[in-house]
Parts: sequence; C-alpha cells; structure tokens
Amino acid sequence: MPVLREWLPVFIISMIMLLLQLLGPELLRYDSRFLQDAEYWRFLSGHWVHANWIHFLLNIAGFILCLALTGVRWALWQWGWRIIVLSTAISSGFILWQPQLGWYVGFSGVLFGLYVLAAVASLSEQRMMSVILLIFIALKIILEQGASVNITSSELIGIPVLVDAHLYGVLSATLVVLAHFIFNKLIYPKI
Repeated sequence: MPVLREWLPVFIISMIMLLLQLLGPELLRYDSRFLQDAEYWRFLSGHWVHANWIHFLLNIAGFILCLALTGVRWALWQWGWRIIVLSTAISSGFILWQPQLGWYVGFSGVLFGLYVLAAVASLSEQRMMSVILLIFIALKIILEQGASVNITSSELIGIPVLVDAHLYGVLSATLVVLAHFIFNKLIYPKI
C-alpha cells in the first residue's frame, strides 16, 4: 500500500513526540542551564516536546499538512536525518545568537525547515504548490521578524512563540538545499 508507506513515517514520528510529551517537557526541553550541566540530549529533545497539548496538536497538524501539501515520499530515516539536522542547527542558533535564552520547547522551527526541504524536493512534481509554499514561508518569516503585529499563535498555546526558531529552521534548511546542490552539481556531476 503506497499511501500507508507514505504516511507511516509521519505517524511514527508523531507517536514518538506523543510519548516524549507524556514523559514530560520539563525533563526534555531545551534549557541552557542544564546543557551546561552536560544534559546534552536537551539540544535535540527540546524540539520534540511542547508547552501543552494545544501546542503539541498544532505542531502535529503542521507536520501532517507538510506531507499532505508536498507529497514527499521520504522513508523514516530520511525524515529522521532532516529533523535531527534541523534540531541541531536551531539549537546551535540559540547558543550562538541567543545565549540568554532560558528554555525552549516546540517543533515549529523544525517544521518551517521541513516545509522548505519538502517544497524544494517536490518542485519537479508540483511546481505551483512548492513555489506557493516557499513564498508563504518567506513572507511569514519576514513578517515575524519585522512586523510589530503579533502574527503568531502565542495566545492559542499560552506561551510566547520564539519566532527566531522559525528563522533558524528556514536558514538551516536553505543551507541543506545549497549543500545538496553543490554536492550534486559541482562535486559529483553527472557524466
């Protein structure tokens, strides 16, 4: 069943996030104080847990929508390495550019990066949808970074949204796309 195979990785990753959420966001959240105490798992796990169940459901809905809109057919390991790279890059951004950040939870920064990677991956099969997604993401990032109007879901989830995580996710995904292009076009050209 091709449809089941396409959706199974998203289901498995969502179930992992559900289990981690049940384990407890406080134990797994990105927290700069605990990173200094060698609790390095928080570097990744903070992106897999959420402030509350509404936050969790919004991120899972966004994850499902990513696959529904782009139709990428990535295996579990392909979703997994992308999520790990994006989580690592976003947390690195926190350390480099926001060392004062106390704690962070949420998948939305990773989601923004996944949308970019999935839109680029599906460009040849559905150019219009991919271009619309990339334009929408770019506009959302620009508005979040520059607008004085609150365009986040802060009120809905009950905590401030760290829009810089979205920016770091998009920048990280863009670097992955560029690295892929350089590797495939310049280092390993087709003969």
